[in-house]
Amino acid sequence: MADTEAESAVYKVALASSDGTMVNRHYGKAGQFFIYAVNDDEGYEFVEERNVIPVCTENGHLESAMQESTARFSDCRYVVASRIGSGACASLSARGITAMELPGSIEEAIVKIWKYNRIQGLFK
Repeated sequence: MADTEAESAVYKVALASSDGTMVNRHYGKAGQFFIYAVNDDEGYEFVEERNVIPVCTENGHLESAMQESTARFSDCRYVVASRIGSGACASLSARGITAMELPGSIEEAIVKIWKYNRIQGLFK
C-alpha cells in the first residue's frame, strides 16, 4: 500500500493560460496549457508549456477534435480552465482526468487542487 500512496503523491496539472500566471482561458478556446508537476509533500514545479489547437469554433466543436484534444492531457490528473463545457468535462472524465473551473492565479489554483487532492485521499 505504501508504494501506491507514494506513486499517487506526484501528479500533473494542466492549466489553461494566456500568460503563464493566470488561469484565464476557456478550455475549448485555449491554445496553450501550462503543465505543472505537483508533489503533495514537496510542492510543485513547472514542467512545460503545451501548445494545442483550440477545439471550439463558431459552430461548436467536433467530437473527434474533442477526443484528440483531451488525449493531449492523458498524463495529467487535473485540467484547469476559467471555463470548461460539459462536452470537455465528459471527455476528460472518460480518461480519468478531473476537470476544474478555477479562474485566477495559477498558484492559487494549484493550492486549491493540492487541498482537494489531499481530501480525496482520505476517502480511499
